[in-house]
Amino acid sequence: MARTQSGPLVYLLYCEDGELGGRLERVLAGLPIGRVTSRESLLEPSVGACAIVFGTTTCSDEGFEWLRSTLGPVSPPCVVVAPLSVECLRRLYPLRSGRLQVVWTDEATSRLAEVLEDFRRVSRGPMWQLGLNLLSDYSFRSAIRETISRVCGLHSDRAGVPFIPVHSVSHLARHVGLAASTLSRYWRREVPLRCSLKEFLSWAVLLWAVRARSGDAWNAIADQAGLQRRTLERNFMRMAECTLAAAADDPERVVRRFSEWVVLVWQPRLAHRSGRHESVATSALPQLLPASPAQRPRSSGV
Repeated sequence: MARTQSGPLVYLLYCEDGELGGRLERVLAGLPIGRVTSRESLLEPSVGACAIVFGTTTCSDEGFEWLRSTLGPVSPPCVVVAPLSVECLRRLYPLRSGRLQVVWTDEATSRLAEVLEDFRRVSRGPMWQLGLNLLSDYSFRSAIRETISRVCGLHSDRAGVPFIPVHSVSHLARHVGLAASTLSRYWRREVPLRCSLKEFLSWAVLLWAVRARSGDAWNAIADQAGLQRRTLERNFMRMAECTLAAAADDPERVVRRFSEWVVLVWQPRLAHRSGRHESVATSALPQLLPASPAQRPRSSGV
């Protein structure tokens, strides 16, 4: 993963066309962004990366099929920079999602930096990305939506308070007004992850810990999470396969392990046994068309 001198990059840029890549680099001059030379580089997990910029001039089926098949549930949001055309509209429509934004090439100078800054302000890392992806399914009952929001840190966006994950299923159940056994049962039935709610909570704590530490002692981090240090260390060893010292030296190792875990437990919605998780359209094709200057929103959702 490319890095700045001060740490992981905030944005990653990949362009199929060298001229377009140079133009976008000039547009984004001054922002913490690094250009990668291969699509595979975009998939390397990073603690700091909060958005991907995918630039194209051809709108090829092959390029958009790659986006569809490889940007998974914990990938950062993606901003596609492409020329406005009927072909681009047709190929982008199947990818419609709140996590994929479009900036048309002709408006990149005025809008691209603003769209990326919106992503940076709200990004909380891979667990936040997974929560956002899960909540794109509107079939969940309200208690499960609230559970995902609280565990993944989206709840703190609304409340405007620092995010510290809940480590106990019983504590979480009280927040959503259910018995712990009922909440766990709803989780197993509805959420397209082959894992227990407790395991999901444990991952949230580990990912929060490596991001929140910033030189603090592990004892202080464990106290904030409501755990004993030895419990936190056991969870790191069991789930991330590393010690606290190794996690401090290489936090991306924990993110990589989490990404591998998600691949193993993720169930596509249509395959989930409850039958509730059919894909829900979050936008309509006409919304891809650019608005007039007076009506144009801050970002274009696809």
